[in-house]
Amino acid sequence: MLSRFALAALVLSSFVACGVSEDEFSTEYTGHSCDLMFECTAEENLQYLPYTDAADCKAQLAEAEEVDEAEDTCDFDKGVAAECLDAMAAVTCEDYTAGSLPASCSNVCGDASAS
Repeated sequence: MLSRFALAALVLSSFVACGVSEDEFSTEYTGHSCDLMFECTAEENLQYLPYTDAADCKAQLAEAEEVDEAEDTCDFDKGVAAECLDAMAAVTCEDYTAGSLPASCSNVCGDASAS
């Protein structure tokens, strides 16, 4: 029987090996971002957010993503997307509030430095 750690490692390695689809990436990245927003924003500042909670954030961003798909110009890189999601899972509130997000996330649609 696999331990939880071994199972998690197996799942993560399968994402890195195969990458993730654009839809999976969008859903997971949005989830991480919204969760961080509500976990890391000071209680007294929550009223200023454009969403009522993390679930509302995810729903509104998913809806906005559907509209944006019509104008999609992303040269999506599955491998970089998987790296980004792995790195986002490790982002702390300190990282988030400092605006320090994983560099790989800037390159999911191609090399940001080439633009």
